[in-house]
This record gives sequence, structure tokens and C-alpha cells, in this order.
Amino acid sequence: MSDAVASPSIVPSSGTASGRGGGRGRGRSGSRGRGNRQGSRATTTPRVCSTFKGNTEEMNGHVFQCFNECEDKKHFSKTVEALGEYIAKKLKYPGDMVSLTKDFVRPEIPKPTELEVSETNRLVIAIWKKKVSAYCARTDYLDSNLKTAYAVIWGQCSEAMKGNFTSLDDFEAKSHESDCVWILKEIKGITYRFEGQRYIYLSLNDARTSYYAYTQGAEDSIFSYLEHFRSLVEVLEHYGGAIGEDPGLLDTTAAVSSNTDDATKRLKIARDRTLALAFLKRANRCRFGTLWADLENQFSRGNDQYPINLTAAYSLLVNFKPPKRE
Repeated sequence: MSDAVASPSIVPSSGTASGRGGGRGRGRSGSRGRGNRQGSRATTTPRVCSTFKGNTEEMNGHVFQCFNECEDKKHFSKTVEALGEYIAKKLKYPGDMVSLTKDFVRPEIPKPTELEVSETNRLVIAIWKKKVSAYCARTDYLDSNLKTAYAVIWGQCSEAMKGNFTSLDDFEAKSHESDCVWILKEIKGITYRFEGQRYIYLSLNDARTSYYAYTQGAEDSIFSYLEHFRSLVEVLEHYGGAIGEDPGLLDTTAAVSSNTDDATKRLKIARDRTLALAFLKRANRCRFGTLWADLENQFSRGNDQYPINLTAAYSLLVNFKPPKRE
């Protein structure tokens, strides 16, 4: 799995993307349809994923389920967000756990720098001792927090999801270690893998179609749009789809950027710019059309103001102020 998209510090999303098509409108990918173009807009009630609510009441019914158990394709990211909220409200030193739910990286507590042997200032020494004490306390709490988080994650897995773990060779060892990063990545893989029952060529084709067809709905918040966009990127890359690896893009990157002798650096630059451009291009034109037009006009004048990564593109939308109408 690729380390997906840079994640700005933002608040949880609410619900799925809205569009014009009602039941047949945007569907999973957000592509336009002919659903309810006539008369009043019909409303559809999403199918409840299941009656299973998990073992932790504070998760508010957010659970981890297999693909065929739930029609909401964003349920994994929503449950991870709920886990982050649970950690923030219930655990000690929750800031140390942020990397777990944001980047699926094991949290690490930075060690205090060693005190110089020649240091004699009593205030400096006292502050250093306090930092060491805090480090020890946070390390102890981190171990406890990871065990608690693992128990919550496992308790929110459906029986079908748990069944997928029984065949994994390292399940017993990882469970004994309360390896939260491992279990979240495995759950994500199971969710996106459709339990291995789909033809890989079809899965990749569907993932690519969803990625290119998705656009921001008129009522979607910028954050909700970002989250859905990121989930589509993650699905596409999970199936081996490449973003920004076209030879033309890599040649352009080498021509306009310095320090790009390393092929890995060129790939990263091309991927970051491709995602930023795609995110901006598919933003709602009624809200951000003037921004898009201005970027094109500036580039035609030799002034490249296109964002270089997804974080910058997100910031551009958030801080955009449309021109006042006369």
C-alpha cells in the first residue's frame, strides 16, 4: 500500500457526497446521472450497514465491516475518524496517538536531549529532569493506550471481518503485541480488496473510473470533498493503479525542477502535482470557477501558481474568497 495523500489538520466529515442524481445520480463514484432531473428531488435512505454496533458505546455505532456488509464505501474512514475522537476524549496524552489514526504509523515519544555534563545551571537541570519524568510517563501511557486502542478496534470488527484474520499467519503474534498499525492496515486491505472475490482487472478498472469521474457536489464541504477524494486515491493505489507516472509528466518534472536526478524524487513530485491538479479541477465550478480560471490565466502569462501538492490545493480552496458581485 502506498503512503497515500498528505493529510491537513482538519475536522471529521459528515456523511456522503451529495449530488444531483438522487438514487441514480452520483452513485459510488460521484459521476453524474439522469436520476431525478424532473419534478422534485427524490430522497433515498441509505441502507443501514448492519445492526452490529460494536462493543464500545463511545464509538457511536461506527464499526469495521467487510465490503459486502455495507454499501457505504467510506465506512472505513468514518470508523477511523470515530476512533480518533474516542482516543482524544478517553485516553491520556491523546496527542501522542495522532499518527496512528492519521497516517497509520506507530506513535513514538521523542526522547529528551542529553544534558551536557558541564551544565551547572540549576534551572536548566531542573527543567531537564522534568522533561525526562514526562517522557517516562508518556511512554508508559503510550503502551497502555495502544493496548486500549487495539481492544476497541477489535471490538468494533464484525464477525465476518474477524473471520478474515484467522487465516493470517502472524495474527496471534500481532494480537499479543496489540499492534494497532498492523490491524488497521489489514482491515483497510480487507475492505478495499472486496475479500479477494473480484476480478482484479475489474476492480482496478472500477477504481480508476471512480477516481476520474468524481467531482465535488454543490453541498459538499471542502473537507468532505477532500476525504472522499483521498479514499478514491487510496483504493486506486491499493489495486496497483499509478498516479503521476506518465513519461511526459516525469520528463517535465526533470526539466523544470532542480535536484531531480533521483527517480524516486521525480515520481513523488509528479504524483503530488497530479493529485493537486486533479483535486482543484474537480472542485465545484459554481463555487471555485473563478479560482480555476485565474490559475489558467496566470499560467498563460508565465506565472505558474498551481499548487505543488494536495495540502496546498486544499489550503487554496479553504482560503479562496470569491470576487464580490457588483
